[in-house]
Amino acid sequence: MSRFVTPSLSAFKSDAAVLLRDFRDGCPDATNRLARYSPRPKTEIKLATCLRTIAREYETTYEEITAEEQLISRYAQHSYAQGYWRQPYSGEFRRARFLLQFDALIECLRDQVPLAVAANKRNVDFSGFHFSSLLFSRISQVLARKKLPDFSNLQAPGSLVHWHWVLDVKSFKNSNLSDAKFYSTSVDPLVLPGVNCWMADFDSADLTGADFRGSYLRGASFCSAKFEGVDFRNANIFECNFTRAQGAFVGGNVPDDDWDVGPKGLIEPDAEFTSR
Repeated sequence: MSRFVTPSLSAFKSDAAVLLRDFRDGCPDATNRLARYSPRPKTEIKLATCLRTIAREYETTYEEITAEEQLISRYAQHSYAQGYWRQPYSGEFRRARFLLQFDALIECLRDQVPLAVAANKRNVDFSGFHFSSLLFSRISQVLARKKLPDFSNLQAPGSLVHWHWVLDVKSFKNSNLSDAKFYSTSVDPLVLPGVNCWMADFDSADLTGADFRGSYLRGASFCSAKFEGVDFRNANIFECNFTRAQGAFVGGNVPDDDWDVGPKGLIEPDAEFTSR
C-alpha cells in the first residue's frame, strides 16, 4: 500500500516552499525568519532549512511533524482496510483553496463568526478537509487568542477531524459531517478513534457514515439528525437526545485492540529534507 500524504503535511511543505521562494526573491520577512534559526550563509539556504525553520516556529521539529502525520496516514489506511470506514479518506491539498479555508478559520476563531458563514464569503466549503493538530500550530502563528468555534451549517463531508477541533464546539447544528472521521492522538504515540463532544448540539446534522467510535458524547443532542451507518461503538452516548433521528447506527461495547495505530519501523525520510 502506497503511503498517503496528509493534506496537513502537504500544506506544511507548501509553506516551506513559499518561504524559500520569498527568501530567494529578497523578501525581508523571509530573510529574518530564516536568520532566527539558521546560522548558515544565505547561499546555502535550501528547502530543508525552511522546513526546519517553520517547525521551530511551531516549537517542534520537522522529524516530529513527519512522524505524527505519517502515523495519521497509516491510521486512515488501516481504518478503511479493516472496514471501519465505508469510504476511504480522500482529502487532498490545493493551496489556493486551502488559503481561503485558512482565512475562513481565522475569521471564525478571531471574530466568533460561524465557520460556514466565513466559508460562504469565500465561496469554499470544507469537504475532505483535514482539521489537524498541525493546523492549530499554523493558526497560532496568526492568533494569540482563539474564540470558541461555531460549526453550525458547516459543509465538511468526508473530513478528517482531530479532537482539538471539536473539544470546545457547542454547535454542529444543520452541519454536513457525513463520512467524517473523528480521531485522537496520544503520547504513546498512538492514533485512535474518538473525540470529546460533551453536550454538543448535532440537531438536524447529516452524520451518515460518520465515525464516532470511542467518543465521549454524553448529553449531546442529535434531534432529527441523519444517522444511517454512524459508528457509535464504545462511545459514551449516555443522556443523549435521539428524538426523531433517522437511520440505523452501529453501537455497543466491542473489543478495540485493532483500532489504534502506532509507529512501525523507522520514519521514512523525505527527499527534500535529506538533500542539503
